[in-house]
Formats: sequence, structure tokens, C-alpha cells
Amino acid sequence: MEETQKELNRLRNVVDCLEMLSGLYGKAVDLEEALSKILERLSQVANCLYGQAWLFDEYANSFLLEAVFLPDRLVSSSRSPQEKNNDTSLKIAPNGLVYDRFFRNQNNATIEWNVSFSQTFSVPSPLAARIGSILNIPIIDGGEIIGTFLLFLETGSELKEEFAEQLSCVTRHWGGLISEKRLRRSLQESEGRMRKVLENMPILFMAVDSSFRLVSWNHECERVMGYSEKEVLGREDFLQEKLLRGPNSGPSMKMDSKIFDSDFKNWELELIAKDGKTKTIFLSNLSSEFPLPGWEKWFVGVDITHTKEIERELKGSLKELSDFQTALNAVSIVAFTDRAGTIIYVNQNFCNISGYSRDELLGQNHRIINSGYHSKEFFKDLWKTISKGKIWKGEIKNKAKDGRFYWVDTTISPILDENGKPYQYLAIRNDITERKETEEKARHAENNLKTLQDRMSPHFLFNTLSIIHSYLQTNPELADSAILMLADNYRFLTDQAVKQLVPFDVEWEFMENYLQLLKLRFSDFIDVKVEKIGNFSKCQLPPLTLQPIVENSYLHGLRNKKGKGTISVHAFIEGTKTHIVIRDDGVGIKSDAIHSRTLTNISDRLKFYLYESEVKIENHPEGGAVVTVTFDKPNNEKLSDSIGK
Repeated sequence: MEETQKELNRLRNVVDCLEMLSGLYGKAVDLEEALSKILERLSQVANCLYGQAWLFDEYANSFLLEAVFLPDRLVSSSRSPQEKNNDTSLKIAPNGLVYDRFFRNQNNATIEWNVSFSQTFSVPSPLAARIGSILNIPIIDGGEIIGTFLLFLETGSELKEEFAEQLSCVTRHWGGLISEKRLRRSLQESEGRMRKVLENMPILFMAVDSSFRLVSWNHECERVMGYSEKEVLGREDFLQEKLLRGPNSGPSMKMDSKIFDSDFKNWELELIAKDGKTKTIFLSNLSSEFPLPGWEKWFVGVDITHTKEIERELKGSLKELSDFQTALNAVSIVAFTDRAGTIIYVNQNFCNISGYSRDELLGQNHRIINSGYHSKEFFKDLWKTISKGKIWKGEIKNKAKDGRFYWVDTTISPILDENGKPYQYLAIRNDITERKETEEKARHAENNLKTLQDRMSPHFLFNTLSIIHSYLQTNPELADSAILMLADNYRFLTDQAVKQLVPFDVEWEFMENYLQLLKLRFSDFIDVKVEKIGNFSKCQLPPLTLQPIVENSYLHGLRNKKGKGTISVHAFIEGTKTHIVIRDDGVGIKSDAIHSRTLTNISDRLKFYLYESEVKIENHPEGGAVVTVTFDKPNNEKLSDSIGK
């Protein structure tokens, strides 16, 4: 009879435990509630003073106190509710005697009653003095101890041996139950964290249910659209009536949920904000690829309203710039260079006037069209100006691919970086060749007229004729020769001086005749040395280049010298260049002003008509002055062809 009663009690306890466990399965009961109910049931059966539930946490690498149980009869006398809540912050690290004995001893895979007690478990102080032993009930899942229930018994209490036997048939179910609850809690925590992230991330996030009612509306949606979460969640047809309506009428489109059946990325959708303004949203639907629990469809979006406004303004600016560029290209020569002067863009006008193709120009610098007309100092000043970020304006003479020279009115504007330093240069040029040629022709005509007037002045003519007359009686042959030289010179002034270029030998003969006539007049004061080395048949130069220089040598060099002086003229060819050196042994250069007009006129004409020309005057170390004239072949083949016609 006694054995039968024991069996009935055992079965009753087992049935009670199984009934309790069956009620703990399912989503309705969370981990904390399941642990508390199991702990409460165990504590009641064991009639203990206090109970704790510990679970191992892999991230903390410790056993954490998850739940406690204190019988109602002891609550008021043992602790305050605040003390009870603080219990669950305890943890047992994987070291020490307590850990080895109660939490990780593989021999404790079965229920064990320990008659020792340690304050390590933080039992409420009023109960600690009454506790004499601990019942350790391990929680096992997959052969591993994942936690333990600790039941604290009063001193003198004894457990019946059959208690452990009665529980052994149900304890094997606790591990699976608790692991399932724990996993569910972890998922809920992850979902909660994810929802928190979605709620606060700086992009729009919204979700709808199967009826297309909004069920999620994050802070960015509130900021961009102006509607609070309370105003939108659960409202019927909110998307249709509010967000998708036209600004001056009813709904702008009929919402068909079928368009959202498949995922899409970066739709440009115009939504109406609470203040009536249109917002352009880059919207993506990734619901099928990444389903989220509780949301039928969910969308992420970025407010690109400001970007679209900038884009529209940029398009307008680009249109204006394009119109300006079209107008500029129609009339001007345009080029861009980098900071080193390398050409990175040219328009068609640049190609047309220079004769180079775009491919020939890109990657080059502007030396490719350098005419040699301007000095190195001219370009140094240009670069000094633009490298400081300043605009340079001026007229430049360039050389085309075919050797033709052309003039351009130039404006170079630096393009500055964020530090105010030039990183590119824009050059805008306009062809002024026709104007410059007209100016040069007018200046040439004026110079020719002035020269003709000077050379045919009565004073020069009468003095020369007077000298010739004096020789008619004493030296008729010399008089005849002088008359012929005078006639040749005046024939040169009428026939050759109006041309742009004349053969070198013609200009040389005119200069020689002048010197001989000058020597004839001042034979007691002037000696003349003339030397020409080389073949000058292909050489040409502007008329009235040499004679004015030798005349200056007499007027400003020998006329004021005491005693006899010498004028020497030496010409020679070196490569493609012609060199002429005119020297006097007179008083030397006293002032640049007395030479400036004549020499400047000659220098300008040489630069205009000939390559790499130079006119230089300086005092000679042995006394007097020396003028050096250097020039290359004509810069225009048409001029060369016209010689002698």
C-alpha cells in the first residue's frame, strides 16, 4: 500500500511538471516568464526559501542570473522590490570553485544536493542566515550544460531521495524549451534593434500592410514629408489621398498595389508633403528579396528634391553656357590650357586660322604658333601676370602652319582652384590681321613719303649737284659716275621704295651709291669701307633699311668728330640668317633718343616682314657706335614671290 502511494505521488508530480511545461511552449510565453514559472514550481515542490535561474551567455562568457523566486510569505520581510530587480544583474565568470562546482562540472549533469552554502550567490541578507544547503538542478541541451536552477533550502531541511528521481524524467525537456525561448528572445531583441535603426536612420523608411495602410513611418519620413507617425499609421487610403494627390486637384494617380508585387530600385516618385510642396523621392522596394516580419511591403527612399532643383538650375546654366559658347565660337578663337600652358582644348576657329588640326594642337603649348616677333620679356611679363591670377590683354603676332603670320587681339583669363591658384587658362582671341596690315600699310606709306621727301629735298639735291658741277672741269669721269649714282638712287626712290620687300643687292646698291655720294661731298673728312661676303641672290629685305642707318652714322657719329672718320659696312650670311654690321668711329652714342625713331621704324618693318629679325645699337669698345641688323627669310611666301615684279 505504501509503495503504491509513493508511485501515485511520483506520477502526480510528473504530470504536474509536464502540464506546466506544456503550457510554456508557444510564442505567448517569453523566456523570463518560462524561467520564473519553472523556478516557482520547483521551489514550491522543494519547499525552499529562495530560488535562482542562471543561463550561460556566450558574449559575456559568464553565467548570468536570469530569474529569481522568493515565496510570498518571505517577500515583505526579506527585501524591497528594488532589491529583487537588482538580482538579475549578477554574473558568475568561468573561474573559481563556485563556477567549477555548480556551473561547469560535467558530473553535475544530474540533480545534486549540496549541503554547503556560499554568499557568492547574493542571497538576500535576511535569508542567508537561514540557508543551510543548495539543490543544483542543471539545464541541459544537446549534452551541454546551458544553465542551472539553484534552490536554497533552510537549515535542517532534507529532500526525499525520490524528489530527484521524480524530476529526472522532465528535466531533459527544460533545455530544449529554454533554448527555444532564448532564441526567440534573441530574435525579438535583434528585431527591436533593427526597428530602432530603421526608425532613426537618415533615409526614408515606410512599410504597409496587405491593405496598403502604413504600419511604419520613421523620423526621416516625418522630417521630409511633414506628417507625424500618429497622423499616418493605420489610416485608410493615406497614400492615395495625401501623398499622391495633385497639388491643385484630387489624387494624381490611382494606386494599384500590383505595381508593388515585384521589387524595384530607385524609382523617381513625386510625393506631396503636408505643406503642399512636391518632394522628389528615390524609392526602392526590396520586400521580396528581404522580407521583414509584420510588414507586407516596405520601402526605403532618399529625398532628392534639392538635388533635382540643383540639376534643373545646372541644366539652365549649361544651356546658357552652351549658347554663350556657340556665340563665342562663331566669332572668336578659343583655347584652354593647363597650368603649365599645355593646350587641352581648341575650337574650330583656332584650327582654321592656325592651319593645324585639333590633334596637332592638343598636348602642345603655344610655342607651336610662336612667330618670333615678340621678345622673351614680352612672354615673361604675360606669364607673370596670369600666374598671379590676373587677366592679361594684348596683341600677339602668331605664325600659322603654312608660315603665314596673323595678328590676334588676345585676352587670357586664369581659372582658379579652391585655393585661389590658377589651374587652367582660358584664351579668347579675335583676328585683327587685316587691321594690323592696314595700319602697317598706312605707316609704310607715311614712312615712304617722309623718306622720299627727305631724300629729294632741295638741300640734298643742290649740294650734291654743286659738288658734281665742280668735278665737271677737274674730273669729268668722276662727275659722270656721280650723276649716274644720283640718278640710280632717285630711280630707286620712285620705283623700289614703295614695295614691301626688295632684293638685297638692290638695297645694297642704293646704300653704296649714297655712301659714295656722301664721300664725294666730304672726301677730306669721310672714308668708306664696304664688304659683302656670300651669295645674297635669295635674300630680301624692306627698302630703305640700310641707307638710313649709314646716314645716322654720319649725322650723329662723324659730323661732330674732329678729324677724318670711317664708316664701314660688312654683310655676310650664316645659315639661313643674314647679318649686316654698320660701324662708325665717331663720337659714339650720347643719347638713345637721337637714334630711336629711325631704328624703331626699321626694326618694326623687319619684324613684320622677316623671321627672327633684330636691330641692335651699342657703343664699340674701340670708339664710335655699331649697329647690327639680323634677319631670316620672309615670313610670307607671297611677299617673296612679288619681289622683282
